[in-house]
Amino acid sequence: VAALALAWVAVLLPVLGAGVSVRSPNATAAAITDYFLPRFAAPKLTPTQFLFVSSPTEHKVVYTELKNFKSATGRTFALIDSGLLEPAGIAFDPSRGFLYVADRGASRIYRYRVLVQEGSSSGRQAYTLATDGVQLCVMQGAAVEFVSVDISGDVFYSDQTRNTVNRIPADTIDRLAEGAYQCGDLRIKSEKVQMQEARASASELESMADAEREELQPTDAPNTEPVVFSIYESSLNPHVTAPGGVASDGARLYWTNKAAGAEAGVLVQGQVQPELPPSMARANATAVPFPSRPLASGISGAYGVATSTTMVFYSANHSGSGFVYGLVPGGQPHAFASSLISPRGLCWDGDNTLYVADERGNSVFSLPVGRLMDDAPLTQSAALTGAFGVALFTLPAGAAAAEFFARSSAGPRLAGGPLPAALQWLLPLLAARAL
Repeated sequence: VAALALAWVAVLLPVLGAGVSVRSPNATAAAITDYFLPRFAAPKLTPTQFLFVSSPTEHKVVYTELKNFKSATGRTFALIDSGLLEPAGIAFDPSRGFLYVADRGASRIYRYRVLVQEGSSSGRQAYTLATDGVQLCVMQGAAVEFVSVDISGDVFYSDQTRNTVNRIPADTIDRLAEGAYQCGDLRIKSEKVQMQEARASASELESMADAEREELQPTDAPNTEPVVFSIYESSLNPHVTAPGGVASDGARLYWTNKAAGAEAGVLVQGQVQPELPPSMARANATAVPFPSRPLASGISGAYGVATSTTMVFYSANHSGSGFVYGLVPGGQPHAFASSLISPRGLCWDGDNTLYVADERGNSVFSLPVGRLMDDAPLTQSAALTGAFGVALFTLPAGAAAAEFFARSSAGPRLAGGPLPAALQWLLPLLAARAL
């Protein structure tokens, strides 16, 4: 065993600075399951980023690598080009490597795992993206156009038939992936039912003696029911009319209204897991909706929404033009862009740049949002007929890269077989030289 281990080391050490090809033993599936540990290179000032763009018109999702906020090649490449009818909103979960696609033609939300290949082109390091080929349905039977995912892995969407804002818990999606139940097994738990449960819980606590309440141990057991929470509904909440884009920062929930925004709020803030005020939680209290408040109005409707650490952004059409607005807490909407045609999906890059898909402009544009400015300069980042949804993927580096590559469905494999367990410690060492 020791001799075999030394032989492996002798093979691997010479390539620590040159890179190691890690691939599936099944050569026919190389296009989707090959992996490559990055080669050593000098630190970069900007990370490697990829832009995902969906098009209901083209029935596909494409990607392109970014450089200076625009496509490095001037081209887009197919990521998903079959199995979709009208892919509209998209969202990427960077900590788990999943891409969510709202297929409004199929009335479903799908999840795909994104895989990365490293190679070279014209003497420069290049990457190819693919999915693992598994299309997991996480929601069906709703008129869905926008989707988002937050840091906990919860997925949010608006149903434009029922006029509701909904949350699919991360553990529900995990159990779908495990095969514990199917997409069609999911049931909707309405806002009204959730309020009744909150009141029943409050009534039970009120009936307890102080000593009994003190003995209660708070628990947060994972959800084991095939349930989707309809947390804000137009039938109960005056700030839900025709919900569009949805976004969450983990605690707060934001959505746009595509119609009647001047009265109900074109941008609204709620809670990811709403709680009734104590005065309303009593069993005999008058029925009220979960707490929410409009942040912006003044126009009839808006579409996409995205959040940064300091602002909330939304896209809208009015007065014959397409706008992107930003809103700081307690402030007024500020127009960062006013010359678009049909702005829809939005995505923040984690720094000072926002990406917007212009459906009728057949493009994705980037614009600086680090400070308030009128008519910020627009850069065409990618071109795609009918561009609707947009998401961003930043390739991990260092230790995060090792974790990312290890999360593949097949697991890291060297050509000819898996890396022996005794040498698994080499993977973080290799990835530490990444990028």
